[in-house]
Parts: sequence; C-alpha cells; structure tokens
Amino acid sequence: MKNSHQLMSSILVLLPLLSNTQISNAQTVETETSEDSIHVVEMSEVLITGGKEDIQSLPGSAHIMDQQELEKFNYSDIHQVLSSTPGVYVRNEDGYGLRPNIGMRGAPAERSQKITVMEDGILIGPAPYSAPSAYYFPNVARMEAVEVFKGPVAIKYGPNTVGGALNMVSTQIPEENAGRVSASYGTDNYRKLHAYTGGTQGNYGFLVEGLTLAADGFKELDNNEDTGFERNDLNMKFRVTSDPNAPVYHRLDLNLGYSNEHSDETYLGLTDDDFDNDPYRRYLGSQLDNMEWDHKQINLSHVMSFDNGLDLTTRVYRHDFTRAWEKLEDFRKNTSDPSDPWLNAPVSISDVLTNPTGDLEQLYYQILTGEVNATQENQRLDVSTNKRDYISQGIDFSASFDLVTGNIEHALEAGVRLHNDYVEREHSVKAYNMINGVMVFDGVERADRLVNKGESTAFAAFVKDELTYQDWTVTAGLRGEVIDYEFTDKQDDSESNDSSDKILIPGLGAFYQFTDSLGFLVGVNKGFTPSGPISGSDDLDPEESINWEYGLRFNLEDYSLEAIGFFSDYSNLTGRCRTSDTGCDAGDGFNGGEAEISGLEFVSRWNPRANIAGLALRIPVNVTYTFTEAIFQSSFNSSFSQWGDVTKGDELPYTPEHQLRLESGLTGDNWDFLVAMKYTSEMRETAGQGDTDDSEVTDALTVFDLAANYYYQDNWHFQATVENLMDEEALVARRPLGARPNKPRTVIASVAYNF
Repeated sequence: MKNSHQLMSSILVLLPLLSNTQISNAQTVETETSEDSIHVVEMSEVLITGGKEDIQSLPGSAHIMDQQELEKFNYSDIHQVLSSTPGVYVRNEDGYGLRPNIGMRGAPAERSQKITVMEDGILIGPAPYSAPSAYYFPNVARMEAVEVFKGPVAIKYGPNTVGGALNMVSTQIPEENAGRVSASYGTDNYRKLHAYTGGTQGNYGFLVEGLTLAADGFKELDNNEDTGFERNDLNMKFRVTSDPNAPVYHRLDLNLGYSNEHSDETYLGLTDDDFDNDPYRRYLGSQLDNMEWDHKQINLSHVMSFDNGLDLTTRVYRHDFTRAWEKLEDFRKNTSDPSDPWLNAPVSISDVLTNPTGDLEQLYYQILTGEVNATQENQRLDVSTNKRDYISQGIDFSASFDLVTGNIEHALEAGVRLHNDYVEREHSVKAYNMINGVMVFDGVERADRLVNKGESTAFAAFVKDELTYQDWTVTAGLRGEVIDYEFTDKQDDSESNDSSDKILIPGLGAFYQFTDSLGFLVGVNKGFTPSGPISGSDDLDPEESINWEYGLRFNLEDYSLEAIGFFSDYSNLTGRCRTSDTGCDAGDGFNGGEAEISGLEFVSRWNPRANIAGLALRIPVNVTYTFTEAIFQSSFNSSFSQWGDVTKGDELPYTPEHQLRLESGLTGDNWDFLVAMKYTSEMRETAGQGDTDDSEVTDALTVFDLAANYYYQDNWHFQATVENLMDEEALVARRPLGARPNKPRTVIASVAYNF
C-alpha cells in the first residue's frame, strides 16, 4: 500500500501546479473553443448510445448512467451501479465487484463472458475471443458514464451479441483547466482516494488521473488474517488537434493506463450449516489465497472530419494483463506425471462442502477448517498458482456520413476491425500439511499441472444505415466475422487444435413516434458468441440465437416510462468450465442445445415538484423491474457442473425470475436524500424444474441503501451513504466452491472538491 499512497500524494501535489482556473465540474462535455467552429467534438463521440436524448428515438434497448447518476450513491461496485438497469443480471462473488459476473437478457452471468465489455468503445476484456472470462474489469469509480445496450444496437461492436454490451466511459479531457479531488472512508476500513487534473490550451489537451481503492474485507479468517484488497489506477491522456475551422479537421488522442490489484480473495465458501452460523467466516484452508495482477493499456486514435460531413476514425490499441491467483484448489489430486507418485484423496472439497458429516468427509472437513492436523499424503491440501498472461490488441477503422435522399435522412456507418488476442496459462501446484491451523509446505517441488496457449485472430466488418422518415427511425445493420483459433498444449505439442468460426450477424430495428409523448419500437438481431480456442476437440459450436424485442416509450416533462419485451431463441447454448468446476477442465466448452429466454424490462422515472414548508422540492420516484423465464428446449448430458443432466423444460441456473429496484427521496436546490430498495428473487444453482430444496437455490434478497448529498458553493460535495441499511444476510451463490454471502451493512462518508 505504501507505493499507492506515494502515487496519490504526488498527484495531489501536482494538481494545483497543473491547473490555474477554478470552475465547477467541467469534465462532462468537451468542445472546441471557437463559437464559429465548424467541427464540434462532444462527449457523444465516446458514448455509444449518443446520449440520453438520442436514446429516446433509438430503435433498440439502451440505458445510460451519467456522472450525475453515478454520484448519487457513489458505488464502487459495478454490480451495484447496474442495479438500476433492466435486463441485467449479476451474481455476487466477493462482495466488492472485483471480478464481476454480469449477464444480460438471460445470457449467463459467469465472469461476464457472454457480454461485450468496452472502455471508451474499445474491447477491454483480457482476451475477449480466446478467454472471455473477465478476471480484469475497469474500476467503475473512475468512470463518468456507463452505458448498457441490447438487441440490434449491440451488433456493431461484437463479438458477443446474444445478450448485449456494456461500455464504460472514462474521465474525459476537460475543455478548460480543471480538476477534482475526492476521498471516501467507511466500514471495514474502506477507503477511496481519486484525483485528476487536466485541461485544454489551444490545440493541446491533457489529463492526469489517479485512483486507489481498498478495504480490509468483511470476511474473517479463523486466524484473523486479512481478507481485503487494494486496487490502484494511473491514467494519462494527451490530445493534439488542428485548427477547428480547417477544411479537414484532425484530432489525435493518446491514452495510457496502468492498474494493479492485490486481494486476499478465494474461491472457497462455506457449508450451508456454517453459513447459517456465521456467513462471513473463512476456513483456514484458504489462508494462502491471494490474487495479484497488473494491467497496462495504450490506445491511439485519430479522427478526420471533412466539411462535407464525412468522419473517419482510426484506433490502435493494446492491452497487457498478467495475473497470478494462488488459491486452494482441492485435496490431493493425481496427475499423469509418473515422476510424481502420490495417493489421491478419497473426497474433494466439493464433496466435503455438500456433506461435511459423512464418514470420510467429516475428517476432511476438520482438515479444511484446521481443527485436526494432517500430514498424510492423501490428506494434504493442493494450492495452485494459476498464472496467466493475456494480450489483446488490434486496429479498427470506421467511417460515418450523413446524407439525404428525397425525404429520407440517412446516417451511414461502416467499419472494419482486425483483432488478435491470446492467453498463456501456467498452473503449478504445491501441497501443504495442515499443522495446528497453519498450512506448511511439504517441500516437494512438482511439475506444472497445465501449460497451454489459446490464441484468436478475428477480422470483423460492419455496415449500418439509420434511416429517418417523418416519424419513423429504422436501423438496419450487418456484421460479419471470420475468426481463427489455435490451441497449443505446451507440455505436449502434439496436442493442439485449430478451428474457426465464420458468421454473418444481421440486425433490424424500427422506432415510430406515434405522438409527441408516445413511441413504439421493434427489433430483431442474430445472437452470436464465439466458440474460442478449445483443447483437443473441435466439437464445440459457437453460441447462436435469434433475438426479438418490442415495446414502447412514453415521455412527458416530469415523467418517463419504457416497457420492452424480449425473446431469445437459442439454436445452441454453450457453457465453459472454470478451475473451480468439478468433472471438467478449465476452458472446456459444452454445447447446451436449444433454449428459450423471454421476459419484460420496465423502467419508470417520475420527478414531480412539491412545496413543503416553503421549500421548493422534487420527489423523484424511479422504478426498474425485470421479469425473466429461461428454459432449456432439449435434453442432454454434460459434465458441466451448472447443468449436469438436463431434461427439456429445465430452468437455466442463476437467472432470477424477478428483479426490482425502487428509488425515491427528496431533492432540494443543493441537497438530496435518497432511499433505494433492491429485490432479487431466489435463483436455481443447477438446471432443473419444479420445487427444489434450499440446498439447490440461492436466497431471495431485499436490500435498502441510503444516500445523503450536500453541495456547497459549486465546488464542494459532501456525502454519506449506507449500503444494506437493515444488514440483511443472504446466501447469494454456491459458486465457485460453497456458500457465499452478500456484503453486510456498510457506512461510507465522502468529500469531493472541484477546481
């Protein structure tokens, strides 16, 4: 933590030196300075949705949380941020959102691998094609907008178009010299320090930004050691532009970023009985568990704008991500290495957590919790270090042009992207004896359990035309991808596999403005998720579906409503194993056959005026609701632990039927007080149908959050928040291994200063 505090101290010292003009928060819009400027560059360029006004006539589902929305509760967990967006499902794992599990419209939330995740419109996952599980996710605490879009709107970006896409908009270069410093402190030694400064002088602009986010953790190891985390970010942006009145306008942007994390996180949960006694306990078998990662990114973009309205954009990007997760994997497991003989443990951790009082399981449960010593070969604990190096790099080019043909306005877009990414895996294992509650290395160096590489090269092209005629807006688009995969087992070069996907992804959406206040939309698009490089088999097919949506939007001055129904017809649903899955190897894929997912997304915003005790106030009332039904339409057998043996009619796991968020409060001229209620119904943890016992479902959960904000002299912002006001305890998942809790009551105080 010492280095991060030195980093933030240096930035705080630099802030007053780099900025000489005091203004209120001026980072949301970026505009060339001349009133007569031909070329105006706005934040909408990094907003995929175009902004809140454009969403109103968009022929598809899209939502944006701007800076004002993000500041209301000041969440640092992307799961919490997305709770106000319909059609989005999350599965909690660590309670802080360090490794988010996000799904959309029934697409599984597992490590966010079925959605397209972007930062400023650029793919940000460690290896979006080769290893889409998002073990790296940008800090939402340094974002000034978050966009979610689904249906035909999402096909432009890819590669995942089954559920939807998420775009996170980072802090933009201010139009004038400006900056911000904010600090937060809360329960479990939660602390956040965020600072940036930047500005534009003539044809040059810059931004320097730092963030540190940490907590001691709310779980407690039986030996009282740390269970917390620390994350740090340093980002810099530089810009050079030509004369904004030139016939051809140029803008060159260079974005550099570095971030890291140290977290004492684990895959290990609890037995159900232990969870009931103390949901925040951690067994001594997880005392060595630790994640370390580093992420570097460089993005270079060039924009050319012509007098005739033609815009050309070229972007080159490279992201490097290295991580090592040292974590309890299991009791001793045999390998194929003849030089490493041992005796297999008769049970697995999964067996123990499911039945801790069994004849054999009881002894191993006591070893796991440190209650008894264990030095026999088949009683030792395997701790694996899962090292992975990821590269994601590419170049994309796009062109946009507006024209009119007769009475029809066209907004044309076309583009191509050449992308390459890969993951190199190295899993090493050490065995530990449990002695007096301490895990002691047995001193034997063993061969790596797994060393391989998966690589993908993708060429994608898209074309889109948005046609406007009177009260109609119609968007037609087509995306094509050619993807080549290569998997190599570096322990046995003879075990390699080359495969490919070729796909055309059409989409069509229409919006009709029936009256000034009421509009209708309908859309259809093809859903696609790449198969990826798979070891030893070419039997995994890409995930494909046909997705429909239909609904309405209603808007008055202080009231808005949106209701959208969706239906996804899967011809092939796919699943992918992680290291915590029993019965299959990490990265293995499974075809799940046909499935149907349908539901309703509902959003209502009402902000009436009121006069109370002589004060002019507003009483915002916001409602977000999602109903989902997700059903397998074919029967099959699999060793994928989330599915197992599936019978037609089984419900998909980890898909809640109901999600509801209600938010209300009072808002004055320079203050507000808000209450948010969030409800998630229980979820199946494996495929099935009909009634089930409590050991196969998560708990339904209702949580209340509070936020009080006060703004002083346009520069100061004081805030107090309470998350999980009633301190509700719930079992939110049994994955990866065992019962896991939600975050307990958390109180946070924050202060921010804009200059």
